[in-house]
Amino acid sequence: MTDSRETDYVRRLLQMNPLEQPLEILTLRRDFLKPQDDRRPVVDASLSIYERKEQTLKNMEALRKCLWNLDDESLREQVEAIDISEFPDLAISYARLKAVADHRDSFRLLRKHRHCFPEFFNQFCGLVSASPQKTTERRAECMEASRKGSFDTRNRSPKDYYRIALAIRQEMPELYQLEKPWLSHILSKRDANNVFGFSEAVLAIVAFLVMICAYYASKMIFQ
Repeated sequence: MTDSRETDYVRRLLQMNPLEQPLEILTLRRDFLKPQDDRRPVVDASLSIYERKEQTLKNMEALRKCLWNLDDESLREQVEAIDISEFPDLAISYARLKAVADHRDSFRLLRKHRHCFPEFFNQFCGLVSASPQKTTERRAECMEASRKGSFDTRNRSPKDYYRIALAIRQEMPELYQLEKPWLSHILSKRDANNVFGFSEAVLAIVAFLVMICAYYASKMIFQ
């Protein structure tokens, strides 16, 4: 173990925040002590299964908090370091995290898309990375945000949300599948509004024509 390697380890360790980067600190320490060892064992095997599950959940939550700050390679390493083989009930939650990591390029394309705007991007990223316990609440908040513009001009309009939701469905289906409930809700509400608006217009035209006919009919009667 060379001095330069020890110095580099200490330097990198001091730059990390233990509250925000516990997984990275564990990985750095493991690689320093056993550089050739497997990258998977992040949870102490001597713990009971209940303790191991609790630690795995904590590791997943820690990863969610730093998800958007890691570079692609570090993110893949962190995701692969989480072992859920003992906990099949965590499979869906883990698969969602892995999908986010696998589609980082798609998120970059989404951010630069001409129909995307900061409010939507932040809402979408926050929702797809939320824990299962928070997903329902986050989704409800996003649904409320996507319709607020109908009543308050300070918010983006439902039409803005519709454009980017439609673009995701057509151009980035992998992201659409990640959060289909909210995006399909945006599209269905907008489509329903379009149908309703067309029907209203037709009824208004019919009513106007009826009024015109009634007006001329009354004039002919009294002439």
